Amino acid sequence: MAFRVIALLLIPLLALGLLEAGLRLAGYGYDTAFFKTLRIGNEDFLVNNDDFVRRFFPPQLVRLPEVLRMEKEKPPGVTRIFILGESAALGDPAPSYAAARYMRALLSDRFPGHRFEVVNVAITAINSHAILPIARECAKHQGDFWIVYMGNNEMVGPFGAASVFGAQAPPRWMVRVSLALQELRVGQLLMAATRHLRPKSSSAASWGGMEMFLGNQIPSDDPRKEVVYRNFRENLRDILRAGLDGGARVLLNTVAVNLKDCPPFASTSADAEYRNAQTLLSQGNIVGARAQFQKACDDDTLPFRADSRVNATIRDAAKEFAGSNLLFFDAADSTNIPGDNLFYEHVHLNFDGNYWLGRAWAEKIEPLLPADIRGSAARDWSSQEICERRLGLFAWNRAIVLNEVARRRQKPPLSGESNNVRELNQLREKLARLRESMNVSNASEARGLYLEDIQRDSDDYMLRFSGADLLEAIGAFRDAAEQWRQVEELLPQYYLAYLQQGRMLERLGQLDDARMAFERTVSLYPRAAVAWFELSNIDASQGKYAAALKECERARNMEPDQPVFYACVGRLLSKMNRPFEAIAQFRESIKIQPAYFDGHLALAEELVASGKFAEATNDFNTAVQLKPDSARAHLEFGEALLKLNSHAAAHRQFEETIRIDPANTAARQYLTQ
Repeated sequence: MAFRVIALLLIPLLALGLLEAGLRLAGYGYDTAFFKTLRIGNEDFLVNNDDFVRRFFPPQLVRLPEVLRMEKEKPPGVTRIFILGESAALGDPAPSYAAARYMRALLSDRFPGHRFEVVNVAITAINSHAILPIARECAKHQGDFWIVYMGNNEMVGPFGAASVFGAQAPPRWMVRVSLALQELRVGQLLMAATRHLRPKSSSAASWGGMEMFLGNQIPSDDPRKEVVYRNFRENLRDILRAGLDGGARVLLNTVAVNLKDCPPFASTSADAEYRNAQTLLSQGNIVGARAQFQKACDDDTLPFRADSRVNATIRDAAKEFAGSNLLFFDAADSTNIPGDNLFYEHVHLNFDGNYWLGRAWAEKIEPLLPADIRGSAARDWSSQEICERRLGLFAWNRAIVLNEVARRRQKPPLSGESNNVRELNQLREKLARLRESMNVSNASEARGLYLEDIQRDSDDYMLRFSGADLLEAIGAFRDAAEQWRQVEELLPQYYLAYLQQGRMLERLGQLDDARMAFERTVSLYPRAAVAWFELSNIDASQGKYAAALKECERARNMEPDQPVFYACVGRLLSKMNRPFEAIAQFRESIKIQPAYFDGHLALAEELVASGKFAEATNDFNTAVQLKPDSARAHLEFGEALLKLNSHAAAHRQFEETIRIDPANTAARQYLTQ
């Protein structure tokens, strides 16, 4: 009997072991570790493993770790600081200007003879379920300090109550079993099979930002929220244990969110609480207003912000683990009522907010540095202005960030906020002021300051990101390409460096070199849709339409929500004399984005080429409304109207063409005729 029982247990285990070994030998699956070793030059470094996140997201919604590298063995005399968290800790939308970057600049300026190595392992859209395994790996790598700043994504991240990434609010043991199973190649195979069997409509086709969560509202009294709070409490405890047991001093933070200038994303009752808070604030009742703003945040049924329960859990953990190695900063309660003074929108810190948080972290860390380091302090803390020079943050870089914030504010749910028009107008005013300073003289000065700083810290790859953006913005494409080449030497695993270098080389007309850069991009990250699109553009420019079509279709299939890829496919089909298919692609592009100018113009042009002049006028009319300063659209609209013998209407279009482009000879000839 005992033999039978043993046989019943051993045979399945043996079969499972053989299957696991077979899958590994066949190269199936992926490594689930956060770090991987990479030889760069003559030294071993730990770099980001992009496959780490695959256990937490469906393939089409994967959010990659930010690129990083650190020496595998920490050199003597280096203070290593890990940053753990989500997008706010990462510094989204611009990690080059994160709180961690300001902190490093502050510490380096104050203690110039000492090296501070800041390793930011935060990732957009994750939560404590993913941060815990990252923390356990960080515990093996000689961190002197950990900074834990997390809590915004507990409800909306993986396994959250409002998640779009899979199971919602499962018990913690089930999450642990699922993640452990996927460490095996057999488990990864089972997960892939499960996802394959799900209905196609059950998951978004590609990452769509906060808009993806609109259908996942969750009432404030939903019982699933209690499961999430319990999971967060236990995960946080395990994260703190990992850091403290690993010998690090852990700086735990509550999470500050925009209370004053971020109305609730959803919920009638929360809206009423928010309006009541505004009234109390106008009456000078700051204490009452803050309480009401917090209540509005807590009752928001689209919970993108850490609520009072999350922060209370963090405070409880700070008390539970209180000791000489546990530091605590109550970021959520350190200002009166946080608003636009610190944030771009709901949780992401602006330049001022990142300096504020980075300065707070630096001040918390300083007293615990060794006495010889503290004794070497050369100056007081640097000003925000000095730090921003160290980070390569000039007017052109600011404009890039603010334009990205404005782009996000034009999409749901931010676009639906009651104060969004005001917020967008403020952004436009800031951009207008920046443009006034973006002249040739200031560009030359900024370039010189950047080159001076990069000579002092040539291994600072994030500073090179900023410098490359600056150089591109001022038209120095050759120098920008060189900066990306330098980044490639520092980060040979970073696909975006090759993509950006390829873009610069393409603008310089060096198409063969650009092609090599884009091919390297997709070899490192095959889902880089933009790189496939750029390869398509190069092939199209050289008349290789069949190859270009395959590349552009690949980009479209990877990101089917991007209208530009449909328009690209349409133009190639047109070149290949397949007009009906081209028209279908252009129609699809404007179905996805009705206000897509290029889609309407391309559709109108293809309809004209097919002799459908009357039909084309509808899209020409839409195109000139969307972009009234397009001389090309007005000219071609006029030509189509002439074909329909609508001479007066055509005359108006040609006059508008000349108003925009006085040197347009075609329009003048039409008017003469």
